[in-house]
Amino acid sequence: MAPTEVIAADASGQTLQQRILRTAAQLFAAHGFHAVGMQALCDALQISRGAFYHHFRSKDDVLDDICTRYMTELVHKGRQTLKDEADPERCLQRLGQDLLQVIAANLPELTVCFREIQSLGSERRQKVAELHREYESLWKETVERGAHSGVLLPYSRVRMKAVLGMYYYSYIWLNPERPDELADAIASFNDIALKGLRK
Repeated sequence: MAPTEVIAADASGQTLQQRILRTAAQLFAAHGFHAVGMQALCDALQISRGAFYHHFRSKDDVLDDICTRYMTELVHKGRQTLKDEADPERCLQRLGQDLLQVIAANLPELTVCFREIQSLGSERRQKVAELHREYESLWKETVERGAHSGVLLPYSRVRMKAVLGMYYYSYIWLNPERPDELADAIASFNDIALKGLRK
């Protein structure tokens, strides 16, 4: 392994581990996890396999890290939102805003999170699925708070899936290079969500 391949950070400030995750996410999002081989990944990064294995044991580990990292971030943001926002409607708006902003800022990674979960092994897939459930439970708790206070409809699993699906599938068309589009999506989606959940 060449010493320059494991330097702490490159000229852009990214560590090699961060570069591996970002490049892998871009390739997995563009071509699919199974279509990207180890050699193609190393070639895209211009590193040896030894440099790759210094940070990850396998391509599966990279996929697991990508899926876990961003769902964990959403769970942490969601928990903080529920602590900060006592008003259920404002809480829903902030949850929606944070979700779209995370998707837009990490579009390749979130594309992989939503699309490639079935490519994970059983144990890892269950772990990521549990993070999805934990995140969705924060939305459920917010709706239940609103129902208790009389401003939102009683919680419905189907209704909640419909609302979250609207946000999740923005990864298909959202263009992070157009901040006006992101702002419009946040305002529009939050408006639709509130109208669909208000009592």
